[in-house]
Amino acid sequence: MFRATFTDYTPCFLRIEEIKNPFGVLKSIFESQPNPETTIDECWDFWTMAFRPNYWMTHESPRVLYENFLKLARLLDTGWIISRICPSYLTIGETVKTGYIPGQECDTNLHGGSLIKAYETLNNSYLQHNRFDLPFDLYNTFYHGLMPTSLDFEDILKESAYSSFQEINELILSLYAIYQAEKGKIISKNDTVKLEGFTKFALDHNITQFNYYDSVENIFEAFDKKQFLSIIEFLKNTSCSHFFWKSNGNPANVLYYLEELQFVMEILWDYYIIESGDVGSVKWKIPKKTRNQIRHLPKQALKNPFKFLSEEFAKRDLSNRRKDIEEWRLAILDNNWHNEDEHKDIQDFLCCLIEIADLLEYRPINY
Repeated sequence: MFRATFTDYTPCFLRIEEIKNPFGVLKSIFESQPNPETTIDECWDFWTMAFRPNYWMTHESPRVLYENFLKLARLLDTGWIISRICPSYLTIGETVKTGYIPGQECDTNLHGGSLIKAYETLNNSYLQHNRFDLPFDLYNTFYHGLMPTSLDFEDILKESAYSSFQEINELILSLYAIYQAEKGKIISKNDTVKLEGFTKFALDHNITQFNYYDSVENIFEAFDKKQFLSIIEFLKNTSCSHFFWKSNGNPANVLYYLEELQFVMEILWDYYIIESGDVGSVKWKIPKKTRNQIRHLPKQALKNPFKFLSEEFAKRDLSNRRKDIEEWRLAILDNNWHNEDEHKDIQDFLCCLIEIADLLEYRPINY
């Protein structure tokens, strides 16, 4: 998320069916909870981690914490989705119990009043700013709790430490109130149409997960080709080590490395789809010395790396490749041993992408 732009909030962590049924997401998160305190405690855990060195090691594994982050990120996305349709629910018929008489001392409208307040909190929060800063602040807090040595956004953490938690806390309380009040709610036809319009942002669509402010020219801004390949090798070994995080620190670096690798994949996809034109059979003029340094791309791919890229994405498209990265990330962050070939396909693919990125200077100008 460190390369993402904050200009617009678009849901980044929900699948198509979840966007079409946001109240179902609330149910999946809150159904087993008698109150919202469990989710709030999980959120507060990140802020505790950020200011207590090695506190993350009191948990079973970094994976547990990462999955909690995903749950909260999905909850924030769900709140944004619901805020797009919630005006249609703010009607007297929906929020005031039958039989309520103004002026009488009774509690029949308490439920409706709390629902109105919950929806107002959503509107005030998500309409106040572009709001991508909330999931970023959540991620940045979580990231710092895992004690990074590779990239540091501590200044932003200090600026937002109190305000971000307070606002996310209010959103959790409001979304729990909405979940309790809207059980069994049938989404109207008009809202169904609105929700369908947001599915273009879903994780299982072939678009980049985030809106990046960097372009293909910035691929090697953080790491060069050799470093990227070394990172992939390190991550391979990490996912094959049993109880790795019981004796090693700084799991935040894993998040950063995989985020950079995902950026390479998504920005190359975007560049290839938007700018490549007809890949056809146009041959790239790659110097012999450079060709001899290639270790991962098949020899036939050097004739036209974009044609090779097209064939590889035809086998597994962007959304599925992204899913592969996510599964590998979970394997790296847990404390279990994984077979070294379990994630070989995505590992090999990422190595190929790094080499393709390094060859872009030889792409024919008049494609």
